[in-house]
Amino acid sequence: MKNLLKKAQYLLFAGLAFAAVSCDDDDDGPIDNSNTILDITANNANFSILNQALVQTGLDATLDASGTFTVFAPTNAAFQSLLDADPNDGLNSPADLLALPSLRNILLNHVLNTEVRSTQLANGYVKTLATDDGTNTGNALDLYIDITDLAGSGVVLNGGPAVANPATDADIEADNGIVHIVDGVITLPTVATLAVANPDFSNLVAALSQESLVSVVSDTNATLTVFAPLNSSFQTLIDSDPNDGLTNINDVLGLSTLSDILTYHVVNTASVRAGDITDGLVVNPVGPGTFTINTSGGVIITDTNGRTIEVIVTDVTAVNGVVHAIDNVLLP
Repeated sequence: MKNLLKKAQYLLFAGLAFAAVSCDDDDDGPIDNSNTILDITANNANFSILNQALVQTGLDATLDASGTFTVFAPTNAAFQSLLDADPNDGLNSPADLLALPSLRNILLNHVLNTEVRSTQLANGYVKTLATDDGTNTGNALDLYIDITDLAGSGVVLNGGPAVANPATDADIEADNGIVHIVDGVITLPTVATLAVANPDFSNLVAALSQESLVSVVSDTNATLTVFAPLNSSFQTLIDSDPNDGLTNINDVLGLSTLSDILTYHVVNTASVRAGDITDGLVVNPVGPGTFTINTSGGVIITDTNGRTIEVIVTDVTAVNGVVHAIDNVLLP
């Protein structure tokens, strides 16, 4: 897409979007006399739950084989934090964790298929080896990396877990990659997770929260496509008409039609990826009206008012759908 990265307000971590199939258990065989990522989990008592989970899911062979992996490795304490987080989720012991049908995909959500040292981390989305449907043929899930508070929280992943101590717990070298120790388990992200984690979507998150719509984009049973305005997109709306009474984001949040505007950006019947968009595609969102997408000269949306908005980032992937960032706000 023309000028894709230039126009985005956050960095996509280029080159990390590898398919989960590349982490198949049929990879190269174990490295002899080595210090693999699996060895690190086996030889450190703080990783006993992680090691057991890798063995149970068959990923031990993957992380004992040749490769260039980056693993954000949760300690036993990180798993315990997950067990303690919700007394009603049925997770009361490590045995409950190991029985999760989604365990393999959760573990893969901690793995990148390329070596990324702490000095190479940057704000933006990266593709993990987890997928939206939990299979080797699914679409790779995104992980948002936030390094803006290195002196405080450290490297924060999907708005929650962080590298426990960047000074001591990052860049543990293995023969087949790099390990960064994290203080929490990186659960499978919803559309809401990936929006909340990214500071450039803070206005969108505030609007969704105000209108009690966060549950719509958090629903793991949904199949969503969200055309998501960045903070700069809201500013473009504010600046576009000096006579519309919109002077700042609070004016936008005060609109009586805000709920209709937000739901006009959401499709809840399909996950429409960039490759599925055809020229002249008519979209029926949750909100009132329709809009049309054309693919000549970029991916351009024409809303019901005849305004044109460009899709500037595509295919940010969650377990319940896909997000495309847009450079303005659609108006029903």
